[in-house]
Amino acid sequence: MRAQLAITYLVQKGKERGVFLVPHRYRDGKFMVSECKRGPHYRVGTTEELLTHIVSGHSIRMSNPASRSHRTPRLIGPKSLRVDWVS
Repeated sequence: MRAQLAITYLVQKGKERGVFLVPHRYRDGKFMVSECKRGPHYRVGTTEELLTHIVSGHSIRMSNPASRSHRTPRLIGPKSLRVDWVS
């Protein structure tokens, strides 16, 4: 069984404190990373590519479709992210 990469963020403030966000997958099946809020923006296809961008200091668009306040993607910085290997 191959271990998978899990990238998460735990919301710290607001009405839905404690909600987990995961990388937002767009309709084309890709994720979006950015150097800053205004860009440049990059589309990547796998979580392994996301990890490469996190190490480089890029932020990731993250969301939680089941949450009321976090359905739209938020830009989360690399220092706030949690990266784990899940089997």
